[in-house]
Amino acid sequence: MKYLKITFLKKLAFSGLVFIILLVIAEVVLSWFKILPNDYYTNTPNTSQKYNENPSKIDGISGFYEIGYDALGSRSVSDYAKAKHKIVAIGGSTTICSVLTQEKTWTALLDKKLGDSYWVGNFARSGNSSNHHILQLQHLLDKPELKDTKTILMLVGVNDCRGYLIAPDKYMHMPDLEVKKSAFMHIPNSELPFLRKLTLFKLAKKARQRILFLSKPQRPLDYLETFENQTKPITKLPELTDGLNHYEHNLIKIIKETRKRNISIIFMTQPTIWKKNLSDKYKTLLAARAHYNKTPLYTGKALNKIMTIFNKRLMTVCDTYNVPVLDLQLPKNQTIFYDDMHFNESGAEIVAEKVYQFLKN
Repeated sequence: MKYLKITFLKKLAFSGLVFIILLVIAEVVLSWFKILPNDYYTNTPNTSQKYNENPSKIDGISGFYEIGYDALGSRSVSDYAKAKHKIVAIGGSTTICSVLTQEKTWTALLDKKLGDSYWVGNFARSGNSSNHHILQLQHLLDKPELKDTKTILMLVGVNDCRGYLIAPDKYMHMPDLEVKKSAFMHIPNSELPFLRKLTLFKLAKKARQRILFLSKPQRPLDYLETFENQTKPITKLPELTDGLNHYEHNLIKIIKETRKRNISIIFMTQPTIWKKNLSDKYKTLLAARAHYNKTPLYTGKALNKIMTIFNKRLMTVCDTYNVPVLDLQLPKNQTIFYDDMHFNESGAEIVAEKVYQFLKN
C-alpha cells in the first residue's frame, strides 16, 4: 500500500512537472508571436464583432450590429493614414456608443459629414473620467501615427460627477496603475507585475471576461426589473466642492497637455435625461444604479442640478483658458436617450450634427 502511494505521488509530481514545462513552452511561443499588444491601446487593435441584430435589443436601436477597432485601437470608419486632418475623440460610454453599430455612432456620423480628408478616431472607454483622459491624451498622442493630430474632442463630466457621488475618496485618489488599467485595454508589460505580463494570464483573463459577458442577460435594461425603489430619494444636494476642484484640476492639466503639443481641444458638456418629475421607468433605473453602486439614491431633479453644476464648472474653466466648449443642450426625452444618459440612433445623429456645425463655425 505504501509503495502504491509513493508511486502515485511520483506520477503526480511528474505530471505536474510536464504540465509546467508545457505552460512555459506555450508562454514562450505565444510571446514570440506577439499575439497581444505590448503598448498603450484603449481597445484591442484590428478586432471586430458582428451580429445579425443588435444583441441589446433596445428600443430605437435595431438591425445589423458591428463593433470594431482599427490598428490604433480606435472605433473609426475611415482610414487615418489617408486623412489630412485627424480628430481624436476621448470620453466615456456616451462617446464610445457601445450599443450602436459602427456607422451609427455620433463620431462615425461626424466623420462622414466632414468628408474624405478628415478622420475621427473614437478612443473612448466606458466609465472613464477626466482621471483617465489625462493619461489617454499623453500616451495616445505619443504614437507616431497621431503626432499630427489637429483636434481633440472631449465629451466629459458625467463619469466625474457619478465617480464623486459613488466613491469620493477613490475618485480623487485613484492609484496610478488602477487608472492606467481602466484607461487602456492594453498597457506595456513594463508597467505590469510579473504574473500579469504573461500572455497566458492575459488570455485567461480575456476568456473569463468573455464568459462573464455571455452569461449575462443581453438586454442591458432587463436588470431594472429585479430592483424596487424601497428608499426615499434624496432631494438635498451633497457637498460638491472637493469633487469640483478635482475635476477642474484635471481639466486644466488636459488643456495644458494639448497646448504643449499645439493641438486644439474642444470640450462638450454632458447632457442627460435627469430632470424633475421623471417617469417611473427612469426612477427605477436610478434606484437600480444606486443599489448596484451602493450609493445614496438622488431624485432626478437633484441629479440634474448636480450635473448642471459640473457642466458649469467645465464652461468656467474653458472661459478662463479661452478654450471652445459646446454646451450640448438636448431634449430630455426618449427621442435622444435610450436610458438616462446614453444616446440612441436619433440622438447620435443630433449630436453629430451639432458638433459638425460647431466645427464649421
